[in-house]
Amino acid sequence: MRRTFLVQTLLKSFSFLQIHWYILSILLLFLPANPCQAKNPDPLDQLLESIESKVAVTKTVQASFTQKRFLKIFIKPVTFKGKLVLVRPDKLRWENISPVPSVMIFSGDQGLRCNADSEPVHFDLQTDPIMKMVSQQIWAWADSSYSRLKNSYSISLKEAGVILLKPLEEKTATAIKSIEVRFHEKSLQPEEIIIMEPGNDKTIILFSNYILNQSIKDQSFTSCYSD
Repeated sequence: MRRTFLVQTLLKSFSFLQIHWYILSILLLFLPANPCQAKNPDPLDQLLESIESKVAVTKTVQASFTQKRFLKIFIKPVTFKGKLVLVRPDKLRWENISPVPSVMIFSGDQGLRCNADSEPVHFDLQTDPIMKMVSQQIWAWADSSYSRLKNSYSISLKEAGVILLKPLEEKTATAIKSIEVRFHEKSLQPEEIIIMEPGNDKTIILFSNYILNQSIKDQSFTSCYSD
């Protein structure tokens, strides 16, 4: 009971924009990079080109995730479980199922925020400047411009199948110190994401049970709890 209360307090303590920087950072990993062609590509370019080829033929993505928040104020990590649903180019559903249900939905110019202890909040990107800014950042990744990605992050190959991104923009760097991504050897879908924060708190997200290119109900992007 006490731990559930602490989890709810933790969720409420996150700044609105910080939560959305996490969603933004994760989403960019599911969108094509479109790297510039080179006569002799280095291993990083080769990996990004391979990921781009996979993503180009992937119209929908569904996956389960386990997200662990490591905070200095807690001895043990706080663990969330949920699912991701994405339809390119402009639909995203990020749903925490346990321990505290919550949902964030983007669908074109419309969005929906849902929490277990409050009424759903609809927003319109044309009239909500904060969410419009968040959305513009998110969908900037969807235009397949690798040059934009390089303008926002320094990217390096940490080891085979693992890339390291560090934000170049000051606004992003206030929430994210670095992002490390490990891709599955065969499917090239993200398997593990490690998001480090400036204060050395960190979030580790493990993805599993991928379902690709299957039909997804419209209700997933119009309703808080579609099941």
